[in-house]
Amino acid sequence: MLAGCSSAPKLERIGVRIKEIAPSAAGTTITLLFVNPNNVPLVVQETEHTFSLDGTSMGTVKNPKPLGIPPLGSVAESVVLTGPVAKAVGRFTAGHSGHASYVIDSTLRITWDDDIHAYKTSDRGSVTLPAAGATP
Repeated sequence: MLAGCSSAPKLERIGVRIKEIAPSAAGTTITLLFVNPNNVPLVVQETEHTFSLDGTSMGTVKNPKPLGIPPLGSVAESVVLTGPVAKAVGRFTAGHSGHASYVIDSTLRITWDDDIHAYKTSDRGSVTLPAAGATP
């Protein structure tokens, strides 16, 4: 029998959804909802997300802030958009109103047994866009 082998845990699909896109004092933010259908808590060291709105690529957002996702629970995390992604989202929201469909592909770096494992997940849905000209 092998003892002490570290391997990635078998987890149910972790969900990452776009909950909100909104102006803030720091610029435009995207709020992501992380959903953990597993009965163990997850410690996420960092995340990376590539997303599109109505079929138009917005680019990739990285969030280096660690977060914990409770077992059988969820947590929302807001990320300030910067650089080309902020510009792409700004241009898109200036020309659209109401709702937009999204596709998001995410990589979560999860700590497990003192190792970091990359988990990939994707989701699609709809998000309400900020009103044109909205300011914080």
